[in-house]
Amino acid sequence: MGVFFILYFLYRLDLGKICTLRQIMSIHKTIPMIDLPRVHSTYKEELDESIGFVVNSGTYIGGSVVEEFQASLTDYLGTPTFGVGNGTDALQIALMALGIGPGDEVIVPAFTYASSAEVIGLLGATAVWCDVHTSSFNLDAESVKLALSENTKAIIAVHLYGQLADLEALDQVAGSIPIVEDTAQAFGAKFTQGKYKGKYAGTVGAFGTLSFFPTKPLGAMGDGGAIISSNSVLHDSALNISRHGQSKKYIHEEIGVNSRLDSIQAAILGVKFKHFLPTLERKKRLAELYHLELIEVHQLKLPAVEHYSTHVWHQFTIRVDSNHRNFLKKYLAEKGVSTMVYYPFALSDQEAYASMIERVPISNSRSLCNEVLSLPIDPSMDDADVRIICNTIKQYFAI
Repeated sequence: MGVFFILYFLYRLDLGKICTLRQIMSIHKTIPMIDLPRVHSTYKEELDESIGFVVNSGTYIGGSVVEEFQASLTDYLGTPTFGVGNGTDALQIALMALGIGPGDEVIVPAFTYASSAEVIGLLGATAVWCDVHTSSFNLDAESVKLALSENTKAIIAVHLYGQLADLEALDQVAGSIPIVEDTAQAFGAKFTQGKYKGKYAGTVGAFGTLSFFPTKPLGAMGDGGAIISSNSVLHDSALNISRHGQSKKYIHEEIGVNSRLDSIQAAILGVKFKHFLPTLERKKRLAELYHLELIEVHQLKLPAVEHYSTHVWHQFTIRVDSNHRNFLKKYLAEKGVSTMVYYPFALSDQEAYASMIERVPISNSRSLCNEVLSLPIDPSMDDADVRIICNTIKQYFAI
């Protein structure tokens, strides 16, 4: 009798489409942005075995486990790839290999995470802010064109939220200026049209950089990153820089840093990489379900998949009118649904970057900071979780 009462109550609340007891009971649980223990539970024995192998091997830096993982990445991407300590190091090392330093300018989107810009400042160079498209959240080539100067020495194209930047358009305005692809959020995304058809994110520019932060598309259980380059000279320079500037042991040809992917993280990543494609497919399914459930909520602007590439859905980021965004976030939190704002401020408005250059308007970037809201898109989520989230959003707007 109690179940029938619950069903009737849900019907009166217009929660719709929730039809099993398991789904009904799930309404009362908290839905996090990502539940990593739950994600890892499906292959925990493999993880335990791989970690145990490294512990027993006595080789914790370098060794066969790191080499095997790097080889797997290289084979998958079709481009030489090696591990480093984290994604920020990867960006800094890439810029160092390009010779970026004081007096140089580097184009970077104003709407992105701080690491894309802080590495520029750390090298004594100057970040020049550019605007982004509101559809893809990525660099606008026309904005870049207006921001170029004789001092522009590199462009950092961030593939935000799992969607690829339009590198073909950026190439046309960049000319000979090297592009560094910040691929921290888009590992596995691929170009499907144009001159780069069939190429993966990170394999087109002078460098591609990856982050293996735990919540990234391919995440470790600590920090990790990687550098991708098809240019053998740049690849070797970056590799040397990451190893204290050594070309051979104790032979230091340039100033370097200490940035290496450790063996335990490589072992974990090796296991997770075997499950990577099913993870992408699951997130694609969740994104499709979000679109299906929210398409008629006219107060929202749903994320688009650009015509030239696939999307790996690192985040499912909606746009909400700035008058509603924070209230909706609070309402969802009260109902047990976690959300995040990536990012609440344009980098150009942060005190740390006050000395950087705002040469072109960045109105889209500032507007997005007041509108974006990322919803949970955890591969371990049930379809019912998405429906609960969507119905809660509909409740907020009284749909």
